[in-house]
Amino acid sequence: MSLERLHTYDELTTALQRLEQRSKGAIDVESIGRTHEGRDIWAATVGTGPTKLLYITQQHGNEPLGTEAALQLLQRIGGNQAGWTRDVLDDVTLRIIVRANPDGTERFQRQNVDPDCSGAFCRAGVGFDINRYHDPAMSPEANPVPESAAIQRMVRSWRPDITVDYHHQGSYRQPDGSLATASILWPTNTGVAPDVLADSKRVAGLVYTSLEQYGFADVSRYPGDALPGIARNSFGLQGSASLLVELRGDLGQKSGGYLIRTAYASMASLLQAAADGSLAAVDPAIADTIPDRGPSVDQHEDE
Repeated sequence: MSLERLHTYDELTTALQRLEQRSKGAIDVESIGRTHEGRDIWAATVGTGPTKLLYITQQHGNEPLGTEAALQLLQRIGGNQAGWTRDVLDDVTLRIIVRANPDGTERFQRQNVDPDCSGAFCRAGVGFDINRYHDPAMSPEANPVPESAAIQRMVRSWRPDITVDYHHQGSYRQPDGSLATASILWPTNTGVAPDVLADSKRVAGLVYTSLEQYGFADVSRYPGDALPGIARNSFGLQGSASLLVELRGDLGQKSGGYLIRTAYASMASLLQAAADGSLAAVDPAIADTIPDRGPSVDQHEDE
């Protein structure tokens, strides 16, 4: 996996449009908003079930592999007529915001593109960190970040039951010397209702044990903070079971495909568990057994 093999905005748009056409209506692709530079923020929806599951990828433009995994998932389930696929999509409606930050992605930068930005979480002359502008106390109309405002509007109108946000975190060393494959965390804001927190920990426990069972080991607990503007906290405050997944940030030739497969496995296992009811049986206490993340071996802005 090299950066040249990642989808550009135009390639992603074409791929999603083709998926919609080939699925014969199973996948619905729509724009939920536009960026400062006029690019569409695409959301793909598949399924008709009562449980609403939302995946968000690439809020940070230099964190791309969740998007590639999401495309693979849509390709796998969108046009598949196998019985298991029909059963899953009868029980779950899956929506994926496929690349929340298309402007930043075109420059392979963390922030969106807004050279005139100012105030909190603005990098002067560059743009905003869009994963700091989801605070439920801020209305979309007052939000200076168009990408965040688009997600706010969609979440408030659609009201997902479960939300998972995909990022990269750099490289961190585990106690045995191996590199952490991923780190995960649920909402940590104290305003999140206890039942929502418990459901979020069920999601964390499911993802953790699934990746372990599939052989994707070295999953650790991410040390995130409680800011309400961060997606996992914001969604939890709005009643959605919420999880952050931080993939290792090493994008080298050998690791890229492995990390895409890791993200795909987490997406597929949660989709299946939400559909067949096994998610509800997960003990939320499993989340508290996830080991803490180890020391950094590089420098990277997280979440």
